[in-house]
Amino acid sequence: MPATLVAFGPAAPAEAQRRVIGGAVVSTADHPWMVAVASRQQFGNGRSGQFCGGALVTPTKVVTAAHCFYDEAKGRQVERPGLKVVVGRDDLRGSVGREVPVEAVWIHPDYAFAANMNDVAVLTLTESQGARPVIDLVGQGDAEPYREGNRAQVYGWGDTSGKGDYSPTLRGVDVSVIPDRTCAQAYPGGPDGHFDARGMVCAGAEKGGKDACQGDSGGPLVVAGRLAGLVSWGTGCAEAAHPGVYTRVAAVADAVRSVL
Repeated sequence: MPATLVAFGPAAPAEAQRRVIGGAVVSTADHPWMVAVASRQQFGNGRSGQFCGGALVTPTKVVTAAHCFYDEAKGRQVERPGLKVVVGRDDLRGSVGREVPVEAVWIHPDYAFAANMNDVAVLTLTESQGARPVIDLVGQGDAEPYREGNRAQVYGWGDTSGKGDYSPTLRGVDVSVIPDRTCAQAYPGGPDGHFDARGMVCAGAEKGGKDACQGDSGGPLVVAGRLAGLVSWGTGCAEAAHPGVYTRVAAVADAVRSVL
């Protein structure tokens, strides 16, 4: 991804966005709550139409990023025709798993596109996923998952090089939670963007090389088995000086739970 401020949005060939860099292939068998958010009508059939990631939090609800439903050039909300959630498919070139239609999209009422605040959306599925395991949300105001150095994992099908090389298979990478003060120094405002600890958290590696990238938007940042963050924005991919910025789930958990 170019070294400019990017909200990690849809994985379309013409618009590279955040993907997992420095990780390894993983499976939905081990992470059954991990899903792809897809629109074949808009993004084609090659990768099942995937343009963002998400996490199943109840049998009928998926949590993802609000900016996945925005035109990033114009900063306004857009429709995603034929919107579906792909469940249980590791390789987006195949047909394993299910493509479940989405009947409703809820976007946080205080989402601010320009400021990247409250970057969260909830998708309601037309069909229950029954007993398929879900992931728990971090609680509102819970600070423990965001302690400096906490180990975390991020998952997605996005760009693996920062150059638009989208992964057809699900990948995951271990990262560490970065102190708010460090992230604030990395993103003080201006062209690099503004970090706001009230609704954001940073994660990455001290020397870079491990990160989410384009196409990973909305995907989960997992700490101790709970959903602690959502891939949101950043400058570049896997740069030591610019860690990935995630929606702080503890800041939006009550709002999300109100629509589950």
